[in-house]
Amino acid sequence: MATLKQVAERAGVSRRTVDRVLNQRGAVKPETAQRVRAALRELDYRPDETGQTLAAKKRKIHLAFCYIKSETAVFHQMIWRGAVEKAKDLGKLGIMVDFYGMDRDHPLSSEQADELVENFSCDGMAVVGQENPILQRMIDKAYGLGIPVIFYNIDDERYEKSCYVGCDYRKAGRMAAGLLGLCGGVSKVGVFTVGGSVLAMQSPNYKERFEGFSREIGEHYPQIEIVGQYLLPRDILDCYETMREVLTREKEMDAVYLVNPGNYAACRAIKKITGSREVKIVTNDLTKEAVSLLEEGVLAATISQDPESQGKLPLQLLFEKLVFGREPRERKHYTDLQIFIPQSLP
Repeated sequence: MATLKQVAERAGVSRRTVDRVLNQRGAVKPETAQRVRAALRELDYRPDETGQTLAAKKRKIHLAFCYIKSETAVFHQMIWRGAVEKAKDLGKLGIMVDFYGMDRDHPLSSEQADELVENFSCDGMAVVGQENPILQRMIDKAYGLGIPVIFYNIDDERYEKSCYVGCDYRKAGRMAAGLLGLCGGVSKVGVFTVGGSVLAMQSPNYKERFEGFSREIGEHYPQIEIVGQYLLPRDILDCYETMREVLTREKEMDAVYLVNPGNYAACRAIKKITGSREVKIVTNDLTKEAVSLLEEGVLAATISQDPESQGKLPLQLLFEKLVFGREPRERKHYTDLQIFIPQSLP
């Protein structure tokens, strides 16, 4: 096993410089740090993790977990619960996690937002890559301070980040197309998503799912026609009215791909509006409401993207980077995609 002295000799620096690079403390020139990291890789250096963990307790490392908070953002609540569970484990190692919830239902005033950004500080940041102006300001501040950032759930290609943890949305869209193709008898499908504005249809999770879905339909299911893309309001009554207008106009629509389901009110609206007319519905995520809809036969299938891992893994990767100096092995850590149908429920 390589020693700190051997790494220092290979890189042509002092052991103190190697220690600074490993523990990310003190100023080290970028080219020097690059030589040290190369030597660490070449010699396959494995630090004493017990000693580094003890050192981390003395450093009092703080991680920031920034998430979306709303009664209708059920999936994000599941991610948050995973992060809270991970934070308890990290707390035993002396790593503190500070949670920053962006409340859709009760947004901050401009003064409150300014204060939040001004006081924001951490050693590593896990953040959902949504078009939220406060989050964008916090991300920009983190980058300005050289703080490592990991995006989860939604990536943001504008930033150079440690990695992304979340769904492979194109693959999820392809899977949805395959599920409708297997249903049999499907000829006309409408693609719906729930959101507060047209930006919902410009987000990566919608665009990439639709891209994967439409490409798979075009290449493998020529008998199925995508009749349109539709935005549904978050408000339950408005959602119902919009869905009623579409289904009344598109009388031959016999399938729905509900990309971002929100609170799943759209699913019950379809059932109520169509009555005995059968419309196959495929959607995403496995919440308590989705389980109920599967059991009732309202949903044909749903595709889960492992929200628990999206909460836990970014914090674990930041911990490993800050304490052990280990960079994430992959640029994109895709979480498991699982298909659930009524028959597969426990």
